[in-house]
Amino acid sequence: MKLRVPGAAEPAYPPPDEGLATEAGRMLERIEPGRLRTLVAALPGPRNRFDAAEAMRATDAMLIDAWRAAGWRTGRQPVAPAGWNLVAIAEGTRREAIVVVAHHDTVAGSPGADDNGAGVAALIELASLLGGGRRRRTVILAAPDHEEIGLLGSRPLVAWLRRHYAVRGAIVFDPIGFMDPRPGTQSVPAGIDLLYPDQVARLDARGRAGDTVVSIYRRRSLDLVRAWATCLAACLDPDRILLLRDPADLPLIGPPMLALPVVRNFSRSDHVRFWQAGLPAIQVTNTANFRNPNYHRPSDTTETLDYLTLARITAATALTVDRLAAG
Repeated sequence: MKLRVPGAAEPAYPPPDEGLATEAGRMLERIEPGRLRTLVAALPGPRNRFDAAEAMRATDAMLIDAWRAAGWRTGRQPVAPAGWNLVAIAEGTRREAIVVVAHHDTVAGSPGADDNGAGVAALIELASLLGGGRRRRTVILAAPDHEEIGLLGSRPLVAWLRRHYAVRGAIVFDPIGFMDPRPGTQSVPAGIDLLYPDQVARLDARGRAGDTVVSIYRRRSLDLVRAWATCLAACLDPDRILLLRDPADLPLIGPPMLALPVVRNFSRSDHVRFWQAGLPAIQVTNTANFRNPNYHRPSDTTETLDYLTLARITAATALTVDRLAAG
């Protein structure tokens, strides 16, 4: 008999009803996977402020221009050293906000199609999908800088958000583009099966195919991850959806587990800054190096990504944001 760690089971979420399924179908009709590929290919890479500064400036301009063309108010926030966070804002009638985040820098030497060009392309597409009309809650699209050197950009981003808005949910993409449906392409850190036996059993039932969309959450973001999963299930086979609670957030055993290297795999992106500020946030990920052999390498290129799944993730995000922003 397998032991069950309290709080580690996947949370139940309502299946999509007929109305949501219809909305999902309409949303998917608006998203062309080929356009997402074009956006990823157009991003300069490698891109970072230190050895590819011109590529970063071009990426900044690409994002700002696309957001403005879709009718969003845009802004920049300085980040030391020599960086910029970018935001697009669709003001609501309340000072509450729903935020979608994807860092736009890469490690040196990598074009970063998966990490994190696919997420940046989704931010551009979301501006078109969510533009027009005024919602009760403000919607913010954010591209923090310096994620690859210690999550430096998301710290001031979250501080700014807290000063100006009550953040009701943040969805953080990193990374989301690479999928491999072949058996045996998904690995898991040693010992994870002891914490999450049911989730690993689901992976095993599909031959550990590397095409799941994983959402990492904390208790404070339980309602958010349920809303996200319901919308994703309207766009994607539910067998490909996996929900994992951050081990450091588990009752009783959570805090001591921070000392384990394996637990740090759940805290490697900008969602952590929202958690540290006590804000509800989820990371949407393909598990990076536990699946993608191109992670942080020169081979992380446009042609390696799955744009049909990226379109489905983008559609699900638009549906989630639209529903949450309606209040």
